[in-house]
Amino acid sequence: MTSRAPMISLAVLGVFALSACSAAGSSDDASSGKTGLIEMAVSETCADEVDSECVSVNGENVLLPTVFEQAGVKDSSAAEGGQNAVDVTFDEAGAKVFQTLTKLTAESGESARLVIRIGGELQAAVAVMEAVEDDLVRIGLSSEDNAQDVVDLIEEG
Repeated sequence: MTSRAPMISLAVLGVFALSACSAAGSSDDASSGKTGLIEMAVSETCADEVDSECVSVNGENVLLPTVFEQAGVKDSSAAEGGQNAVDVTFDEAGAKVFQTLTKLTAESGESARLVIRIGGELQAAVAVMEAVEDDLVRIGLSSEDNAQDVVDLIEEG
C-alpha cells in the first residue's frame, strides 16, 4: 500500500517530525468505515521536579494541558504491511483541528509539543517540525502497543 500519510510515532522519545508529503495512493485501501475521536492539545516541555503539572508521556515531560481539542476521525485502521501503526483519516472538522494544532506547535518553538490523547489516555507528546496540511496521518506505535486496540480506542471516542 502506498500511503500519503505523514507518520508520527507514539514510541520514540526524541523529536518527531510531521510532514505533509503526498504520494499517489488511495486512503481507501484499508478503510474500515468506522468513525471516532482523537483529542489533541499544544503544550510545552517541562522539568518534572519543577512543576506539579508536569507529566511524562512516553518519556517526554510536558505540562499537562487543561483543555484538549477534539478531532473527529472519519476512518481508522491498523496499518498494513507488517507495520505496528494506525492509519487515521480525520473528518473535515477534525482535519482542520489537526492542521491548526500542527501549525501552532511548529510555530511555537523547540519546546512545544502536540499532545495526543486517545481513549482518555495520554499517548504522545510530539515535536512538530512543520504544519501538516493533510487529513491523513499514520501513527506509529511501540512494540508493546497493539494497533487494533488503539483503533478500538479511537472508535470508542
